[in-house]
Amino acid sequence: MQKYTVRLNESLMQLRSLFQAPQSLAIYDISSASLEVRQAISTLTGLINRSQPEIYLIYNHDDRFWLEQIPDSLPRHSMNSSGNDALGALIQEYRTRIQGIIIYDPSQQDTINLATTIAGLRDGFVTTPELAASLQQQYHLPVIDDLRNYQWRSRLHMYRWAQQNFLRDTNNLLLAGLTPEGLTPLRSLLVATRAFVYWLEARKYVPEPQVDWLSERALFKEILATYPAGALHLGWFADEGGGVQLTSQHALPVYASDYYQNLEVWLSLPMADMPLPVAPAVQTIKVPEKKTYLSFTMSDGDNIQYCQHRLLQLWRDNVRGSLPLGWTISPALPYFAPSLAKYYLESATANDELIAAPSGAGYIYPSRWPKQHLQAFLEDTDEMMRALGLSTLQVLDTDCLQGLGLLPFSLTAMGFISKRLQRTFADMLASGALRGMLSGSGAFWANWHMASQVPWYQNLGLAMSVEQTVRLITATAKIRCQRPLFLNVYVLAWRMSPSTLLEVMARLGDEYELVLPRDLLSMLAQTL
Repeated sequence: MQKYTVRLNESLMQLRSLFQAPQSLAIYDISSASLEVRQAISTLTGLINRSQPEIYLIYNHDDRFWLEQIPDSLPRHSMNSSGNDALGALIQEYRTRIQGIIIYDPSQQDTINLATTIAGLRDGFVTTPELAASLQQQYHLPVIDDLRNYQWRSRLHMYRWAQQNFLRDTNNLLLAGLTPEGLTPLRSLLVATRAFVYWLEARKYVPEPQVDWLSERALFKEILATYPAGALHLGWFADEGGGVQLTSQHALPVYASDYYQNLEVWLSLPMADMPLPVAPAVQTIKVPEKKTYLSFTMSDGDNIQYCQHRLLQLWRDNVRGSLPLGWTISPALPYFAPSLAKYYLESATANDELIAAPSGAGYIYPSRWPKQHLQAFLEDTDEMMRALGLSTLQVLDTDCLQGLGLLPFSLTAMGFISKRLQRTFADMLASGALRGMLSGSGAFWANWHMASQVPWYQNLGLAMSVEQTVRLITATAKIRCQRPLFLNVYVLAWRMSPSTLLEVMARLGDEYELVLPRDLLSMLAQTL
């Protein structure tokens, strides 16, 4: 690897360049379809949308909302066929593009990932055995491969076979980890881009003699090593700590996206046609008084599918805008979905601060990221933060025991505790967008200091309920008697909302003043 050559904005632009802007969109509502039919439609849509998206799928009400954010200049029409009937309609309309079907083995659930990989490479789509029998009878579709015919001894054996037979032919710009359980709509994009799909446990060290004495972790590392630094890891992991550690060591940023829907459509929409407004500059903050200042940071913005689903629900809470809140959001969101980024920027109020999500241009662990690629990563982070008007950066990191999978949690609460790296981040970002760093996923004992003139703050948290959050704040304020006191609470967005945080404030009383995270950091810097 050469020094400073990994540019994530270039990788993201390459991903966007795989798709031409659509001329029109046919809307199919598959919300009532069975799971097996939705899986088939998702992979078939990836084949159809390759190069130039034509199909937009309605999985749930979120898709209807976001469809309205697409510019009116793009024609779209709702199709009469819906639910299970949509599959037959798509097959009839696009039969000439379909080479056949790939049948996965329900008794070996991970074969759905191998089937997805094969579908991308051989222009097919994925079905269960029962659905395949019906489709063959109705449409005479040939079987490209029937994965029930193989005698793999374990899922590790199957992924090793997939590595040896298909990995070299897949797209080296991206790969994805996908759970084989349930519906993961990202399969549409993965078929469209001919990506490799896997699901391996970084915590499984025990080798299997029948699989070349490899363990799941060892095969995981072999697969990652195939990709150039700066390739994109989509989907998710069986174990977040171990997975992000390994991808970081190989300079592969993570974009959590397993439940992202219609992603190839969003990638194809031109960025130039939707200029992103820049957030207002941080205002000068008054000198802090001898009281307790409190701010909340809603978590999980590193997760771009969260931006499409859960964040939308929280954003539409009637309480939002009535109290200051920080919201983590992926700085790369404008590349993946310009319309989504534009919506959040334009609808934000003066009480909403968008915060760059862990850990900048992509989800990485800074202590595991190769030193020779850190400057490029931070340059991309600065560029993306500027484009969105972000001034606060949330950073997660790992410790040795969590990264190795020896503990399911981090002893440091995923804190960004390396002072050397803190200074590096501050030195390379402070001249641009960065005005403060938030660290970790929350710990009982918050702490802070200045890192090269930039305030660094270890979050308090994790806040998961009204009662627990009130106890956390009041106990900390009682123990830490100094005033002014600055408490930034890291809030679990999957359990909390603006409404529940309003209830927290009502329970706390007037001795606490709620401010935005950037304002809290600015006041904190005046006292250090």
